[in-house]
Amino acid sequence: MDYPKSVPGAGLVNGRFVDENALAGTPGSLIPASWGNGVTQEIINVIQAAGITPSEETYNQLLAALRGTGLFLTAPQFDNDKTVATTEFVARSGLQYAGFDVYSTHAALTSKDIGGVASFASETPVTAKLPATTGVLHGATVRIINAGNGVVTISTTLATDKLSGSNGAEGTVSIGLGETAEFIKLNAQWRLIGGTATSKYSAMFSSSLQPNGWKRIPDTTSPTGYVIEQWGVSSSGTDANGVLVTFPMSFPNAVRNINVTDGGPTCASFGVSFGSLSQFRLYGRDHNGVYANWTGLWRAIGY
Repeated sequence: MDYPKSVPGAGLVNGRFVDENALAGTPGSLIPASWGNGVTQEIINVIQAAGITPSEETYNQLLAALRGTGLFLTAPQFDNDKTVATTEFVARSGLQYAGFDVYSTHAALTSKDIGGVASFASETPVTAKLPATTGVLHGATVRIINAGNGVVTISTTLATDKLSGSNGAEGTVSIGLGETAEFIKLNAQWRLIGGTATSKYSAMFSSSLQPNGWKRIPDTTSPTGYVIEQWGVSSSGTDANGVLVTFPMSFPNAVRNINVTDGGPTCASFGVSFGSLSQFRLYGRDHNGVYANWTGLWRAIGY
């Protein structure tokens, strides 16, 4: 669209319309029908694109079209050109939290906490219930922070909603002082996907806290990605053959160290020999170097 510069006799001055000046004796500009029709049609096109029927008696249709939902198109996700961003585009871009709310006691979170951060600051244990998933956009998130000394136990508002850890195990999630937990809405489920709480549900931090148990500790230099520490209680036997002890779990690559301490009231001398990645042999002697049956508390490290 432009001024009718190519129309003879339009009377433009410096390319623009001017009024008639009777004192100076200069005529005013003429508005050709083609130009008037063009301007009107340009506006009508915008109104119709918004799904509005043009009306001669309504004078705010262009404004209504610009403020409506049917005019602008949402650009593809992660688009980085100069297209105007709709609220739909912004909502799925993940650029910011929707808000930050502080709670000092038990609370059932609502839709206003969706996309935001809920910070709990209590000196005693409290519960935080995630919003009902009904009507919540698939992929929406909620982040919870524990800024108090009381443990925050996170569950769901609706009994029909599921709450699961990052490993898929269902149940409540508890976070202590300084810990965080971020959840994503998946159908009728809130799934833990972020925050320090994910470590508790990661295989890298898995463990068995039995008398004969083990735990994994992440380590970037290990070919497995973690170091394994194991422990247990075993008798050493009464002769030079000792006792063959089986680890609670086999070491995938190597055993680096085994330490044994006396499990009784006396001071014994222990020795070990490596058998395999799944076993070692434990020996025990008395103060005179004679093989005897002792109870040893052992601890092994490997990867």
